Parts: sequence; structure tokens; C-alpha cells
Amino acid sequence: MTFRLRIILPFLAILFIALLAAGCGSSSPAPTSTGAGTANVAPDFNVQTIMGPMVSLVDVKSDGKPIVINFGASWCGPCNQEAPMLAQMYNKYKNKVTFLGMAVQDSPDAQRTFARKYGLTYTIGLDNDERVLNEYQQAGKVYANGVPTTFFISKNGNIVSFYVGPMTPGLFEQKISMILS
Repeated sequence: MTFRLRIILPFLAILFIALLAAGCGSSSPAPTSTGAGTANVAPDFNVQTIMGPMVSLVDVKSDGKPIVINFGASWCGPCNQEAPMLAQMYNKYKNKVTFLGMAVQDSPDAQRTFARKYGLTYTIGLDNDERVLNEYQQAGKVYANGVPTTFFISKNGNIVSFYVGPMTPGLFEQKISMILS
């Protein structure tokens, strides 16, 4: 029995480390979300978009709709997995919710190629130093780090929910319903 444990335990440790490293974050990529009723104010930002102009939360809030902000990157495997679903959800909800992408540590060219590949036609800002992501994680009390991370913000500008990791359509629908009601 002891011989088997000496063989199995290192294998399990390697497997565990590999699973942790599989995400794009610097720490646990485990899916996490806030509960309903969280009322943390979404931080303002002012970043350049992949098309050149600047965008701020004030600009995004000006249409009076709830907001979905997705932090991702072209180099991130789970972000590539999630992107087709985001394009689908944007097309479904674009008249009711404002979508904003936030490219983390990504070049404008790589992110434009990524957006074209997956049909992402909403505005995408550049968060090269992860400042905006870090501010949102602090404001939303997000205790996991990584991309993709998606924040669901009420039309009043409060973070209602978030999710760390690639979302499924069903989970996205559940989260977006929290800011549409």
C-alpha cells in the first residue's frame, strides 16, 4: 500500500498543478460569482479602444442600459472557447444591454484579428496593464484572478454579478437576467 501511495501521490500533485495552470489567470481560474443584491459601484475607466478612440464607463453608461464587461485576451484559450457564445449573446441582447470587451495584455492588432475571427462587433477597450481588471476585481470582491472574467452591471452602475472562467450560454442567460429585471 505504501508503495502505491508513493507512486499515486506525485501523479495526483502533478495533475492538480496542471489543472490550475490550464486557465489563463495567475491564480485560481475557478468559476466564481457574486450573489444577487451585491451593490458595489463599478469603477470608472478611460481606455483606448482597439479602433483608436477612447472609451470610459461614463460613455458606456450614457445609454441608460445595463452593461456586460468581458475581460479577455486573444492569447487565452478559454477566451477563445467563450468568444462565439459572447457574439451570440451580443446579437441577442444588444438592444437591451451594452456590451464592452476589455482586452487584457493584448495588442490592438491581435485583438482586432480575434474580434473578426469570432464576430465580436461591440466596443473593445485595451487594458494592457490590467489596471481596469484589478479595479473591477477589487470593487466586485472577486477573489480569483484571470481571464476571461465577466461583470454584469446594473443600469445604475452597480456590479450585480461576475463570473471568472468561460461561460456557457445557460450561465450567461442566468447572469444577464439579474441585470435585466
